[in-house]
Amino acid sequence: MEHQERKSLNWLDKPLLENNFFTIETFIFILIIVLAIVSRFYNLGARTISHDETSHVYYAWRLYKGMGYSHTPITHGPLQFHLVALSYFFFGDNDFTARIPAAIFSILTIAFVWNYKRYLGKIGTLITALLFLISPYMLYYGRYVRNEAFIGVFGLITLWAILNYLESGKVKYTYWLTAVTMLHFTTKETAFIYTAQALIFLGLVFVASILKANWKNPQYRKPFISLLIISLIVIVAFMGIKFFSNSPSTTVPTAEIAQESSEVTTAVTNPLLTILPLSLIVLTLLVALYFAIRGFSWDLLKKERSFSLIILLMTLVLPQLAPFPVKFMGWDPTDYSYQGMLRTGAFVIPLVLISIGIGLLWNRKLWLINAGIFYIPFVLLYTSFFTNGNGFFTGLVGSLGYWLEQQGVNRGSQPWYYYIGLQIPFYEYLPALGSIIALWLVSIKRRNIPTTNSHKIHKNINSDNLFIPFLGFWIITSIIAYTIAGEKMPWLTFHIVWPMILLAGWTIGKLIEHVDWSYFRENQGLITLGLLFVFLLSLSKVLAVFEGSNPPFQGDDLSQLSSTSLFLVSSIIVISSGIWLAILINKWDLTEFGRVFAITMFGFLAILTARTSFMASYINYNNPTEYLVYAHMARGPKEAFEQIKELSERTTDSLSMLVAYDDETTYPFWWYLRNFPNQKYYGENPTRDLRDAPVILVGNKNFDKLTPVVGQAYFQFDYIRIWWPNQDYFNLTWERIKNALFDREMRNAIFQIWFNHDYTKYFELTNKDISLQNWSPSDRMRLYVRKDIASKVWNLGLSPVSKEEIKADPYEGKGLKLIPDIVIGGEGTDAGKFESPRNIAIAPDGSLYVADTGNHRIQHLSAQGEFINMWGSFADIPTGNAQPGTFYEPWGIAVDNNNNVYVADTWNHRIQKFDEAGNFIEQWGFFGQGEEPTAFWGPRDIKVDSQNRIFVTDTGNKRIVIFTSDGDYINQFGSAGLMSGQFDEPVGIAIDNEGRIFVADTWNQRIQRFVTDNTFTSFTADKEWEISGWYGQSLDNKPYLAISKNNQLYISDPEGYRILEFDTDGNFIKYWGDYGSGPDGLNLPTGLAVDKQGGVWVVDTGNHRVLHFSLEPESKD
Repeated sequence: MEHQERKSLNWLDKPLLENNFFTIETFIFILIIVLAIVSRFYNLGARTISHDETSHVYYAWRLYKGMGYSHTPITHGPLQFHLVALSYFFFGDNDFTARIPAAIFSILTIAFVWNYKRYLGKIGTLITALLFLISPYMLYYGRYVRNEAFIGVFGLITLWAILNYLESGKVKYTYWLTAVTMLHFTTKETAFIYTAQALIFLGLVFVASILKANWKNPQYRKPFISLLIISLIVIVAFMGIKFFSNSPSTTVPTAEIAQESSEVTTAVTNPLLTILPLSLIVLTLLVALYFAIRGFSWDLLKKERSFSLIILLMTLVLPQLAPFPVKFMGWDPTDYSYQGMLRTGAFVIPLVLISIGIGLLWNRKLWLINAGIFYIPFVLLYTSFFTNGNGFFTGLVGSLGYWLEQQGVNRGSQPWYYYIGLQIPFYEYLPALGSIIALWLVSIKRRNIPTTNSHKIHKNINSDNLFIPFLGFWIITSIIAYTIAGEKMPWLTFHIVWPMILLAGWTIGKLIEHVDWSYFRENQGLITLGLLFVFLLSLSKVLAVFEGSNPPFQGDDLSQLSSTSLFLVSSIIVISSGIWLAILINKWDLTEFGRVFAITMFGFLAILTARTSFMASYINYNNPTEYLVYAHMARGPKEAFEQIKELSERTTDSLSMLVAYDDETTYPFWWYLRNFPNQKYYGENPTRDLRDAPVILVGNKNFDKLTPVVGQAYFQFDYIRIWWPNQDYFNLTWERIKNALFDREMRNAIFQIWFNHDYTKYFELTNKDISLQNWSPSDRMRLYVRKDIASKVWNLGLSPVSKEEIKADPYEGKGLKLIPDIVIGGEGTDAGKFESPRNIAIAPDGSLYVADTGNHRIQHLSAQGEFINMWGSFADIPTGNAQPGTFYEPWGIAVDNNNNVYVADTWNHRIQKFDEAGNFIEQWGFFGQGEEPTAFWGPRDIKVDSQNRIFVTDTGNKRIVIFTSDGDYINQFGSAGLMSGQFDEPVGIAIDNEGRIFVADTWNQRIQRFVTDNTFTSFTADKEWEISGWYGQSLDNKPYLAISKNNQLYISDPEGYRILEFDTDGNFIKYWGDYGSGPDGLNLPTGLAVDKQGGVWVVDTGNHRVLHFSLEPESKD
């Protein structure tokens, strides 16, 4: 058989040219590399720079521009930034060039497979290279500015160097291993996992070697074994605890908690639960090592190659493990203050000295060379070539310290089966199947690591025998490590997949090598394969018809007849090809046919894999229909940028147009606006001076804040900015799985997701109206283009308009800049401090009562802001007994002529009455929908007229209810609607000297004025006017009113950050205010009151203070 195998492979060695080197094998491998180059570089810049890419490409650009680079663990290691900056230097800065380093390293990964030829065989090497070429993960993240593409080649070199050193003992392989470990540690913190995997495997090899060797002092052998068993028990227990502690939550994460931030967290685990068992494991292993040294001798241990690699890797990495003891002491390893550095240094310095001591004791010359290979580039890269001294500490200690914290934060909150139950079956089914078959075959043959009873066992290791166990170990430990880790993200699947590809390539290569090709030809193998393919294809058609939405034999219309005919034709082909195939198979040896069948199936899966890969990288690359992405940028930002670029070039002949963006659109517009010198970042607080910007970008969190700024002066364009894959795979149970498998329509819908990445049928079955246009979860953004710019550039049938002709709102030009003469409060819980206060009322003596809403209390202050008294605490009627004098966010407050204080206890849905000292008098109201006069739904404001009648805005029930001062019902008016006299979210209320009632009809964006007769039996809306404000419907955007004795009506515009002044007939007079926290700034102004001198008190909710304005302008806008 061996002769047959060699003969069957001779064709690969045939030279294509006279030069014997250029054989068919070489040609095929080069062809694969060429295809890799094409596949990695084709349309490389088309995809929008994604969320995580933004940080990498932007800070690399800053480095390229000479603005420096400072390492921070949140964006991983510095190597990628330097390589991307180098790419910008040679090729310019754009989406394509930013991805060149990743593409090159992805190609190098495939090219390095050639070095595995002795392990994979000729055919196996070509198959493995092909699998790397078509792998969805290898291809997608080989075109992505992340670290995975670099780590792919680092992983291959790591395994190769270890295997070669174990066999040959040549020191050059230690240099390779050290160099690639250094590169990995300067790339990403997965280096800690890779190093741990290598150390554990080397430890297993070491233990297996010395246990079967002769010990000089055998009495130490038994305690050595006992300690190893104890360590194993602790390791298994630790992994079990970590696994179950990271079990998924009981609810599916929404878009808000799916974001790449700490807001997506579940419970943060105690780091001591990690550090204590790890410390115990280390301690037992150190004691075991002591017994090994005493029993086996140090000199013999040094000659054991696996032990040498353990010493080398451990001493190089040991200083970076300082965060473990630092956290054990309860300190923060990411504290870079002077005190923090002293604490961390107390552990780093001893660990460095221990590493040096052990390294010199092991092999002075070899260790010093490797230490130089590791730490010289390490220091250069982390310090950005000595321009960022702090980088040495952020790299040496901060990297592990930060990610130890993050592992307690389950980013994405993904379930434990995220990799083995979703990512691998969806994309990497071929290498997974190949790996399972390989491990099964090896277990059958019981191919153990060969050993001999000799002190010189290290000279007899054949790395061929270690290759499959090493790969199997690496795959299994990768699955365990990334499943246990708190953070589960799709790109981490990459680290599980590449060793699977190696193992699958070996499997398929061995299958092909063991086929007796002369036997194959003699038994009509090609015809058999063709029939097998036809049989499987037609069988799949038969099953597809049954599984589809239009089964056969269901009717006589055209579609049903077509389905029936397809089923019949396919069934005939299945039967005929099956019979013929059975006849041919009858002549075959079952083992030979099994090999051919397996090869055929792998070929079929390779076609499916290539199709899946093509769809992910070249069709759906901007879409959330792929599970190999997360927090993924949509096409929208790139389309918006193309519009912005065109506008700037056509209006300024350059990129000098002013473009403003907020904290949401920072990703990805940090990057896309990098060459716009006049870009403006306004964060989460837009102000009216943004109207100078021809273009404004805003994320959905700030939509309502920006709307009053842009008013009617801008065209609005909506885009999806970022989206996440569908997450219905959360909370899978056996019941859910069973129901899906036994429901034909659901089974077909899931197949359509897997095969075509099409969710249409699934969303129909789950009653979800989700398409790409309204995908959820997602975040949206808007592009605002000022109308005067649009009329000059775009052919939209617009008449030319000048900037002067466009007004964002009708109040422009009448703004005043006022400075308050009294400022009271500040955030806090002490007397005189506030937490989101909402309203204010003035007593007859001029003192102030403030609804300290966030603190659930009322504060009584003098007219100068001096504290007098306070009362109240939190209570919630539905969840407890809310005693009189307790509150749940009081929003409204008023004082009558007798100094009685009335409080709208908003979320306890009641009105409470107190005397001036805060003593409770009475209360009325309960939660309801207006079925009774006192059935309130979130009453927001309260006012007292000259006759001590109490007017309550029952906001949720869209009405105004009037009571006597004792709480007796008088009358009510209003209902839900937009007609005159109707309301939609009435909030503020005010009463003028003539008894006319003014209501802030918030969501109808208008003021309504009501008059009544002397009997209070009817209320008529005799006047209304529109408010150019109150655009958003957030909880904070609740406007209030106040009227002066001269009948000047003051209106708060909370999310417009201003106060509007009208006369009582609706004529606009002036406004003041803009966003800010300084003396002249406002942040969500709400409650208002006017004193006897005509001064206006403003409750500045967002700044947790109360301001007094004397209405004397300092300067005009």
